[in-house]
Amino acid sequence: MAIVTGTFSGTGASAAVAGTKVSIKMDFAGTASVDIEELGHDGGWVKAETGITADSSKVFDRPTLATVRLNCTAHTNNVVYSLETN
Repeated sequence: MAIVTGTFSGTGASAAVAGTKVSIKMDFAGTASVDIEELGHDGGWVKAETGITADSSKVFDRPTLATVRLNCTAHTNNVVYSLETN
């Protein structure tokens, strides 16, 4: 099991985790926008979900191993986040 936790205090990407299921939790203190991104076959990041702007808890579920990260694209207030794999 891998766990990545942190706080976006500006724009930028989180560390990535790999797994078939990734539990993603985000707690927004105010205004921000965060994308969920998956590592593509060519090594680039592909947006899996865009523009999350409010507290969120979801499971990113894939049939095969996926590498996932969060990317804060707009920031006014902090976002506390965690990514946890199976």
